[in-house]
Amino acid sequence: MTQIQKSLIRQIFEGAPGNSINLALGEPDFLKPDWFIELINSKILNHYAYTPNAGLPEAREAAIEINGYNGFPDDVCLLCGAEEGLFATVAGVKLSVAPGKTQVLAPSPYFLTYPMISRLLGLDYSTYPIPPFCSGSLLESIQDKITASTALVIVNSPANPSGIMVCNDELHAIEELCESRGIFLLVDEVYRYFGNRSCPVSHQWDTIGKFTIAVSSLTKAFGLPGLRLGWAFTKNEVIQQIIIAHQSIAAISPAFSQQLLALFPKNDYKSWLDANREKTISNRENIMLLMDDAGIEYVRPEGAFYSLLKIPDAVMEKMDDVAFAFHLKEQHQILTVPGSAFGEYSKGHLRLSFGGNASTFPEAIQRIRSGIDSVLQKKEQFLKI
Repeated sequence: MTQIQKSLIRQIFEGAPGNSINLALGEPDFLKPDWFIELINSKILNHYAYTPNAGLPEAREAAIEINGYNGFPDDVCLLCGAEEGLFATVAGVKLSVAPGKTQVLAPSPYFLTYPMISRLLGLDYSTYPIPPFCSGSLLESIQDKITASTALVIVNSPANPSGIMVCNDELHAIEELCESRGIFLLVDEVYRYFGNRSCPVSHQWDTIGKFTIAVSSLTKAFGLPGLRLGWAFTKNEVIQQIIIAHQSIAAISPAFSQQLLALFPKNDYKSWLDANREKTISNRENIMLLMDDAGIEYVRPEGAFYSLLKIPDAVMEKMDDVAFAFHLKEQHQILTVPGSAFGEYSKGHLRLSFGGNASTFPEAIQRIRSGIDSVLQKKEQFLKI
């Protein structure tokens, strides 16, 4: 199933018309400050040696500072982006839990690689619905789905693809639930800094639960996907198993990227983060206003740079979300991702990514509105005939 989901996204990009507007790719478009560009010098470029498996101590210290983690460098493993961070963490959990603990419990709608990682590691993948797709709270939804075989619960906040957020009190309640059951909690927080006006940062780490593991990276917060540098942070001994898994997967994360990260605390990375967050919040407010004006329904995002647009029922009577996404691509030159790619609860939706250039948003939403109307008009014409 995951292979099918990934091919859907590939097909959206393949053969796209040259004048297409891309609201499909989850890649931020942020300016890089001069001080960051100036860090790339001959000293760093001429250092190609292996680093410790868990990463340079000074780079792990920088990850602690940037994230406000209540811990020490030994609580951190530097990884090849959050993607490997997820894989190594799930692998580390598998190495740590008792036989019979085989279930990974993940949110739905979910990030695409959660099921693939679970299955590659021979674990059972299950989901719990998240708001607004469940009747109660996130905590209640997780509690209802936990079983005796649950080894790991995943929380994604702010979430891809829905944009929902889990803030401090609710996150701590989920931590307490997992601790009481001896279940690991993986907090996928790559969009943590992209909250909203009232809650700019999704959650803080003044404390961290005994079984909690936070995974993040430079990719989204700083717009640096090509550096392939992420991290896992936990005060649990499972960090040693994560390091062992990382050693088998990639040995080390890029030495070049680690050296850059180590220098962030000596520079004004906070202003960079603030600017990136402000752009993301502004983009979110902009695109929501445009969708409201166009009469388009959507799941209201609280964080990250995604929203799930609800396809009208009358359109879904004619075609499913996959067919409609291809209709928008081929007939209206607008790229989106079918909600089916993210699990059963987001069927009938399209994921929009708004991390890019806001100047394209008015035309993008107009094309989506035109695509909806073109299907509805054809239906009306058919009924008249």
